[in-house]
Amino acid sequence: MTDPNTANGIRSVGITLGVLLDSLGPEVIRPLALPHGPSVAMGSPVIHDVEQANVDLTDAVLLVPGSPGPDLLDKALNRRAAAVVVRARGEAPEVMIAEANRLGVTLLECSEDLSWGQLYVLVDTLRALRDPILEQDDRAADLFSLANDIALRAGGAVAIEDLSMRVLSYSSVPGQEVDDLRRDGILGRRVPDHPTNAEDYANVMRAGTATWIGVQADFRPRLAIAVRDGGEALGSIWVQLGSTPLASNAAEVLAEGARLAAPHLARLNVATDTDRRQRAERFARLFRTPVDHQAAESFGLQLEAPASVVAIGRNENAQGSMPGRSAESAAVHISVLLRMALSSYRLESAVGSLEGQTVAVIGTVADSPVLRKILASVLGRAADVVGAGWRAGVSRTLNSITDAPTGLVQARQALGVVCGSFGHGEIGNHKELAASMFLLEVQDALQSRDAHPSEPLSRIVEYDRLQGTEYVKTLRSWMAAHYDIARGAEALVLHPNTLRHRLRRLAKVVDIEDPDVRLALALQLRLQEIGTKPAG
Repeated sequence: MTDPNTANGIRSVGITLGVLLDSLGPEVIRPLALPHGPSVAMGSPVIHDVEQANVDLTDAVLLVPGSPGPDLLDKALNRRAAAVVVRARGEAPEVMIAEANRLGVTLLECSEDLSWGQLYVLVDTLRALRDPILEQDDRAADLFSLANDIALRAGGAVAIEDLSMRVLSYSSVPGQEVDDLRRDGILGRRVPDHPTNAEDYANVMRAGTATWIGVQADFRPRLAIAVRDGGEALGSIWVQLGSTPLASNAAEVLAEGARLAAPHLARLNVATDTDRRQRAERFARLFRTPVDHQAAESFGLQLEAPASVVAIGRNENAQGSMPGRSAESAAVHISVLLRMALSSYRLESAVGSLEGQTVAVIGTVADSPVLRKILASVLGRAADVVGAGWRAGVSRTLNSITDAPTGLVQARQALGVVCGSFGHGEIGNHKELAASMFLLEVQDALQSRDAHPSEPLSRIVEYDRLQGTEYVKTLRSWMAAHYDIARGAEALVLHPNTLRHRLRRLAKVVDIEDPDVRLALALQLRLQEIGTKPAG
């Protein structure tokens, strides 16, 4: 009988649910019903959308945010899904398990600690890394076995990375020597920051063949090669030198490994691009009215739990530039920094970029000290990477995710204040900026028309111009001293009686005893002061 997994010596594409369960582990996903066992072939992950009835689910891993509908399993059976993934919400769904076994539908449970978006990426990345390529050479079976094969033949520890310096796979040959840089890269699944990274990776990408990266005091030398597909760079392969020299043909081994790795990395890029588009679409639905509950749950956000919205943007008056970046590109980069920071604190969130700003819905209250600490750290890193001048606005605490559209408006209002003349510091909370937002609205309203000559401040300015007096300065100091004669005189370096005399003469120009005139003057003086102060 012909092996269904082979045809004419070519291996078919596909992994099984057993591989999925073993790779991700029970802490991430566990089986509730396996009527056909773990050897069922699985395809792409698909996030369930009740409004999309014609999506092809053949061999799909169907991720189901929210409460499963009564006909979910029937749909999965009729549309030939490989598995259905749900959340039990802390309770064993015995009825659903029994129905899954009766119908012959594989039922899995996702951990509460993982968002649906994160699970989608894990499943799709696993497929991209482990799916066999249509290649007769068995060394192309998957990126991990390919890394081991290169390590054995080249004589050193191997890492395969994408263009973002994520460690996609690495060799695990017993006894291989590794330095701290490699060890930290494996643990964090990303190459650690190093002063020579930019130059080293540029050299690898420019070279047409394997090239040595120079000796550094803190890590061993490496032989590296770019992985390309039709001239397009996809990633790189690195082999670390141990205490013994690499094989004499190590450069040729790396070149062959790059050829075999190229289809894997190309497919991984496609999977990442697809997920990025789908994620962006789901993210945008969080800010439409009504809010898409399934989109919220796909990011792991609790619908009725407190949340806040953050908007990060660049102060247009900031010094410096964004070298080689548009605002949209910089916002995408900052969104990655913010997503990683929030994840490290285990805060559920949905992070993306909208209209040149980084925007996030975060499952915590707006005045959380941890949130402020995270934002300060992200803004600091953003200044180092994409230029100075980035600020953050935070909404008020939302009672529910359904208030996310309002939260976005508030976050952007707060951002507008901290980026403007009334701003103080880099982070603004909407609740704390009510007075500044009021003054900003007044300023905008006044700027839309010419000043009336009979306004109190206009009359004093004109009097100073004609008579050579300094009544505006006198008035400003007196009001800044809260109308205290002694303090005002001290600020002006005058005798109190001299200040009293000036105020009596000023009262003949405008009635400074009238409370309405005082209010108008105080507001006009404050707006004038703000208008002459550099923003940010």
